[in-house]
Amino acid sequence: MIEKINLFAFLGIFFIILGAVLLLIPFFLKLGLKLEEIHPIILIGKRFDGVYVGTSPIVIIVLAALYLIIALLKR
Repeated sequence: MIEKINLFAFLGIFFIILGAVLLLIPFFLKLGLKLEEIHPIILIGKRFDGVYVGTSPIVIIVLAALYLIIALLKR
């Protein structure tokens, strides 16, 4: 039997996968991938005195959409 997955359970699984990906980023960087070579939809950033500060537009869009969905479902 396939049951409907709860929205919060789905969000929990999503954030666990996202956290695992974020933990693996340093290993990918050791393979030779430079932060400046990543597509701008995935990562936008700037280097300040040797520290790279960035954000991901795609993550912002996904989180905003999830926030709107949760807000609309609670009504």
